[in-house]
Amino acid sequence: MNAKKGHGATGPGKLNSYLGKFTSRLYSWANCLPNDSRLSSDMEEQRLRKAVLLLLACIYTVLGMLWGGAYLALGLPLSGSIPLAYSVLSGAALIYFLRSKHYGILCYSQLILILLLPFFLQWSLGGFAVSGAVIIWAILSPIGALMFAGTMRSVPWFIAYVLLVLLSGFIGGRDVLHAALPPAVSAISFVMNIGGVSAIVFFLLRYFVKERERAMAALDKEHRRVRHSLSLAMEVQQSLLPKVNPTVKNLDIAGRSVYCDETGGDYYDFLGGDLHGQHKIKVVVGDVSDHGIPSALLMATARAIIRELSSRLGSITEIASDVNRQLFRDVGDSGRFMTMFYAEIDSRNQRMHWLNAGHEPALVYDPGTDSFENLSGGGSLPLGILEEAGYTQKKRDIASGQIIILLTDGIREARNRHGEMFGKEALENIIRQNASASSTKILQTVFTALDLFRQGVKPEDDMTLMVIKVLP
Repeated sequence: MNAKKGHGATGPGKLNSYLGKFTSRLYSWANCLPNDSRLSSDMEEQRLRKAVLLLLACIYTVLGMLWGGAYLALGLPLSGSIPLAYSVLSGAALIYFLRSKHYGILCYSQLILILLLPFFLQWSLGGFAVSGAVIIWAILSPIGALMFAGTMRSVPWFIAYVLLVLLSGFIGGRDVLHAALPPAVSAISFVMNIGGVSAIVFFLLRYFVKERERAMAALDKEHRRVRHSLSLAMEVQQSLLPKVNPTVKNLDIAGRSVYCDETGGDYYDFLGGDLHGQHKIKVVVGDVSDHGIPSALLMATARAIIRELSSRLGSITEIASDVNRQLFRDVGDSGRFMTMFYAEIDSRNQRMHWLNAGHEPALVYDPGTDSFENLSGGGSLPLGILEEAGYTQKKRDIASGQIIILLTDGIREARNRHGEMFGKEALENIIRQNASASSTKILQTVFTALDLFRQGVKPEDDMTLMVIKVLP
């Protein structure tokens, strides 16, 4: 019973099955085209277009012979010679293509013939009504140009079609050769011409809609795959950042990075910690040029190099020079680079050694004098630009109550919907007003203020902030 029902099934399901088989045959035919250098490098869509054009050209050539023979049988030699001439010219173009694989000649010859043939035929038969609306076949020329030649190249074909329609409007009512078709033949021609063109247009549009849906589904699948990969990359990169704030006697330290994309180029780290109760810690904040996946990869590379070199005995200057040389050898040709602020803080002796390699100046706020000091780089180049670049270590005393702010330029340059920047002054006001709070609280207050300032505008750059308070 089920087998019989399946065998006798009709309706949209069976039609879709036939159309699916037909499309598969077209794909197979496209893949079986001669393995010529002009075709073997084509994309799949272009190969299918060529196969469809070949198929339609073959069908039109055969129909032209049948069409011309029918008019000759009706005693209309001029009208019959027009479809026959099309068949001859179309067949010659097909043979030339199969020998030379010159797609352009086949495409444009078919478009020209399909555009002119219906008009010549209508004029020879005496008018729109007498010819059975044969002129409607000419619309397949601009439609074919849209499909086979592209959107921009199809415009002139449509303009030519419109001009020929207007021309036919002036001469369409004149019986050129007194060769009117019998009424029955005219009626049949109306049905065949309008129905045939409508069917072709429908199936072409159906084909493009189906291909668009297939392409969108594939794009959506690829988009989900990329998003999943980016999510994994984000998890990996986030795992490279410090998970907890360090504990160092007489210092209160907190840090945070916020990326504008899933991954970014900002970097901060706490190196060494308060090992053996030495009251010392090394801190670093870096900013790789640009953001996204390439910057994240360079950030991960720089982190590994900085951590490895910082574990050795050596001055900050030596560490920066070695990191610079390694990055230059890895990415010097790419034009990418990394800025860095590196500091070693000794809370017992209340002294800080630091180095700025082209980075955003760090800030030191002294509540006693209500003043800020910028720790700029003094002309030092970012890392990775010049292999033998020189770097200078500096030092300064620190005092109880002072607050040291390390940051990237994404903090200061954050913009709201009006294009206004957050700015350095707003940051300083927040630090001044929250000087008695913990470093974690100051950090949270700054990022909250940034969120309110941006008013929902997506950050254009990564933002990193490290707050270090010198405790009594």
